[in-house]
Amino acid sequence: MRTFLKSIGRSKQAGVGIIVASLAVLAVSAFIVVNSLQGDAVELPAEGSLEEILEERTIGDSVVIPGQPAFGQGGGQTDGPKPARLAIPNLYLDAPVVILGVDAENIPQVPDAAGDIAWYDFSAIPGRQNNAVFSGHVDWQTRGGNPIPGVFYRLRELRIGDDIQITLEDGRQLTYRVTGNIATDYDDPNVVKTMSQTVDDVITLITCGGSWIEDSSRGSFGGVYSHRIVVRAERVTPAAADLSATN
Repeated sequence: MRTFLKSIGRSKQAGVGIIVASLAVLAVSAFIVVNSLQGDAVELPAEGSLEEILEERTIGDSVVIPGQPAFGQGGGQTDGPKPARLAIPNLYLDAPVVILGVDAENIPQVPDAAGDIAWYDFSAIPGRQNNAVFSGHVDWQTRGGNPIPGVFYRLRELRIGDDIQITLEDGRQLTYRVTGNIATDYDDPNVVKTMSQTVDDVITLITCGGSWIEDSSRGSFGGVYSHRIVVRAERVTPAAADLSATN
């Protein structure tokens, strides 16, 4: 699982498939968008803690493992409408969701566009009693080599109580409320538990953040980000009218 959790970061537009051993795509560059736009003093979120996010929410020690059966669904969930868009009103974000899985080496795929958000089909469908996992780029590198923000560039700004809205393929909208937004060290092995099965209807959003660390021994593109950003949000109970409409 460690290879699954390298940072989702700078991506390079290319016609070939990009394989990373993480929730990130990095391109050869000496700078990252976060640093180039804001300097080295990048603010990291501290809304809650990893322990609080995981407390009484996971089912045993079960973890979503790419390429392995997830949530008792034989490796993924295929029934029911999938997520089509994800919106975060406080961040003025409204982006399309692409459905991704794992590649031939059981490594999670990542979006090939700066503005797309990935939902992993080995996790839960939003609206179910379980954990739906999403990822997105924090930054991106154009063909001309120019750094631009990725879809999750501002994810670190989310606060507890902020809303996240998921629109499903059938047009239904689900609202989730942020219960935690934390930064973990790049090498923290416990972050994988945020993708575990849950007893609640939750979503987990993952990107990377912090500072770009040049190190040829870590990462395929000469370095890694110092942190991962993990947001957890719980489903807001629908109004009585909404419940009756679905019965």
